[in-house]
Amino acid sequence: MPSRHVVCAAIVIAATTLSIDSGWAGSSASATQGAPAGLDAEVQSYELEALDSRLKTIPTGVEHDYAAGILAARSARAEEAIGLLTRTLPALRHAHPARAAHALEALADSYMLLYRYREAADAYGDLKDHFPGLLQNDVTDDVALAQILAGAPPQTIDWSGSLRLPTTRNPIGSVVSALEAGGVREDWLLDTGANQSVVSRSFAKRLGLKLLVGSASVGSGVTGRKSALQAAIVPELRLGDARIGNVAVIVLDDESLQVGPPGQKYQIQAILGFPTLKALGSITFTHDGSFLAARPADAPAGAAMFLRGLTPAIDCEVQGQHLLFTFDTGASSTDLSVRYYERFRGDAASWRTQKVENGGAGGSVTLTMFIQPAVNFRVGASTVTLKDVPIFSSRMNSGIDVLYGNVGQDFVAGFERFTLDFVHMRFTLGPTLSSSPTR
Repeated sequence: MPSRHVVCAAIVIAATTLSIDSGWAGSSASATQGAPAGLDAEVQSYELEALDSRLKTIPTGVEHDYAAGILAARSARAEEAIGLLTRTLPALRHAHPARAAHALEALADSYMLLYRYREAADAYGDLKDHFPGLLQNDVTDDVALAQILAGAPPQTIDWSGSLRLPTTRNPIGSVVSALEAGGVREDWLLDTGANQSVVSRSFAKRLGLKLLVGSASVGSGVTGRKSALQAAIVPELRLGDARIGNVAVIVLDDESLQVGPPGQKYQIQAILGFPTLKALGSITFTHDGSFLAARPADAPAGAAMFLRGLTPAIDCEVQGQHLLFTFDTGASSTDLSVRYYERFRGDAASWRTQKVENGGAGGSVTLTMFIQPAVNFRVGASTVTLKDVPIFSSRMNSGIDVLYGNVGQDFVAGFERFTLDFVHMRFTLGPTLSSSPTR
């Protein structure tokens, strides 16, 4: 039985998982409010290309501001999103409660993106208190995490504007780099799919971190299990010459950060998540073992990139259709979601089924999955071909359900480098390797 270990999917913070999953809900509520099904469907299903086209046809007013605000939030234009959604919320509260719920979710995500934790907590609290049930999932954990961080100072960065760090692979194949915090050097897993940075409880003690008041929970998108979490602030984290101040970290019990089969578990000590990676502007991973960051001047070519909550998502063309997939450098391999299954189930006769062990924080789970022999992704001007790709044929009640899947390290294994430009929201692949590995 193949065993596949997905790190980031196991570290997705419950606050984001719950609010993200809610994108599937609310269509019936919207319909009862008389809202146009097309716009609501596009918002709920992250059909952002269609949403952008529709926006051009909507006259100035509340509906335009709502659509533009959602699109801005999912395009990482946080300040713009906050302005638009704050302006439109008073009218939505009574006329379209389901839209108000989605607006508050996007508003909270935007505040988190700017490290404005108290305002994020207020938005989540508003959502929980005044629009319960409209997003299907309970937002209690969302509120709890945001409230833990509510009094924390915003993250800061002091650097020359560029850096290069050496990277290695840990025993489970993830990319790590030795970073320094509180005089302690440790390998930090560089994980675009982690909604927050994470440390083990024993490592937090080594750093002398003071835990913030309150607790919440973390859910594994792979195993479906939850673990208790706390949070702390790392006063300063050094990435080469760059100094990142006030890094918010989730603190988990060591056992929740052990990945692998019994007897072969690997202990993860620290994960550098999306909020800190985004602060570096544009990040590049090279096949020969370097991590580069810089403030980009011009928008590169490549594929459009968006956000699903606090996780980057890449626009890929599959069978002539533009679909969004989250990109997770902490995941060893690619999984396709129930939405992918529903879109392409007509091809299922060419797929096979197989038992697959998916491992993550806190354990692993064995699932029977469809396996597609080959999937071709068009990414900007590049083509990625993956073999024997697993497909979930039912909902996992986690972030994987929202888009068409999650692509991992196998997605970029055949290229000399890849870049995520968070300023212009573009994803680019470098030249192909002379001998590309296959999965």
